[in-house]
Amino acid sequence: MTMLVNRTSRELVHRAHQREILVSPPRRGAQNRYHNTTVTTDISPYYLDHHGRHRLDLLLMTEACRQAAISSAHQFEGVPLGVAAFFNSIDVRLSNLSTLVNSTGELLISTSMEEIRLRGDRSPKQIVYSQEAVVSGSDTPVLSSRMAVQGVAAGRYPDLRAYQRNGSAAPTTASMRATFRRHDDMTEPERVGRTQTSNVVLAELKQTADGATAILDADLTNASLFDHDYDHYPAMVLIEAGRQLALACTDRAVDWIVSGFHAQFPEFAELDTQTAIVARKHGTHVEVFCRQNGLDVTTMRFELTSMVGRA
Repeated sequence: MTMLVNRTSRELVHRAHQREILVSPPRRGAQNRYHNTTVTTDISPYYLDHHGRHRLDLLLMTEACRQAAISSAHQFEGVPLGVAAFFNSIDVRLSNLSTLVNSTGELLISTSMEEIRLRGDRSPKQIVYSQEAVVSGSDTPVLSSRMAVQGVAAGRYPDLRAYQRNGSAAPTTASMRATFRRHDDMTEPERVGRTQTSNVVLAELKQTADGATAILDADLTNASLFDHDYDHYPAMVLIEAGRQLALACTDRAVDWIVSGFHAQFPEFAELDTQTAIVARKHGTHVEVFCRQNGLDVTTMRFELTSMVGRA
């Protein structure tokens, strides 16, 4: 029997929709560690849109880790609600895939805050944390992560974004949604490990001698990609674009999963600027660059694992 787990509040994880909440309320543990249990029942169909087990969805696991950490920071570390937080870097790895695939229990995510530096208004100048996840009732690790985050108080965020854009206000997903139109040349879902076009974020996909290229074209009406109003492409959308392009570099996306990745976000990815995605494959590793006006706004490296012959 699967034990039902209560979800944490929307405010603690910066989510607007109930089915996008993936963790229980945080609990304080020993040695400055915090614990959340995943909630993977009755979740967004976005996380279930795979040919295989959704447990192997690295975006699902990454988002659960993000929610575990930010909820703990709000609940126990004095970070106020309403802070605008954004990633500097993310590193996530799946392990013991057979345990992850065959288990039915939820995961226990343990978070260790390695560094917390807050400004006078308590907004995070820097938060660095590491995490490990095990299947409930087991001590076998199935995931590890390390992430670095910063942020500003909500009232200061518009000024920050206007400064970055030479004084112009950034458009938002809400303001763009009415006139938004997707490319005619959207990528077929099966080429990027999806079954639904609404979850495909790449258009104009082309194979190259050492990888692939595409244009970012995420559906602004997709409530999982854009859970609330944004004035930039969020990190999870960029990671999804990178994952899809990495899978497109294989002969058959359905035969592979992304089992690990490292991503850095030196710049905001603007909504009103075309984003080119470039992948270079080296064996089972794929480097991906998200470029706007010739500048790499996000760099990623993905690890591919074959699922052929696995249960």
